[in-house]
Amino acid sequence: MRRLCSLALVLGVVAVGACRIEDRTPAGTRRDDEAIRALLATYYQSLGARDWATSRSLFWDSAAVEIRRTAPDSAWRAFRSADSYHQYLSRTFGGGIAPVLAVRMFRIDIRQQGDLATAWVVTRRRPTDREGAGEVGTADNVLLWRRGAAWRIAGLASVPDSAPASH
Repeated sequence: MRRLCSLALVLGVVAVGACRIEDRTPAGTRRDDEAIRALLATYYQSLGARDWATSRSLFWDSAAVEIRRTAPDSAWRAFRSADSYHQYLSRTFGGGIAPVLAVRMFRIDIRQQGDLATAWVVTRRRPTDREGAGEVGTADNVLLWRRGAAWRIAGLASVPDSAPASH
């Protein structure tokens, strides 16, 4: 009996030693993560400042953009190019003379593999008078693509964030 217990113990130790946890964390460097975060921070700051030229410079020409807002039309709006998206922003929200909105990244989750990355970003901003009280925000999925040394936005999908602000 004792020999059987010893054998079971040895087999258990061998089995545990043969097991390994496989790490499938996407490859990426801290420098890439910082570059992506900086690009996203610049994007949201440029939206708040209504600086469409800076915002546009962060997109690849072929970027696909789809957004959905709540009022008055909650349908998806698709843009065939980064230029058409920024023309829409300029028409809808005006130029740099309007008051600056403090758009901040509330939560961000970045995944990167080589030259491709995606970020889920939840934003918050103070509402305008017509939107009412409380913070409003979006939940955005941003696809980023690096060509050479430059990260740029290749795709953006944005919907209103319905979760209440906890901070």
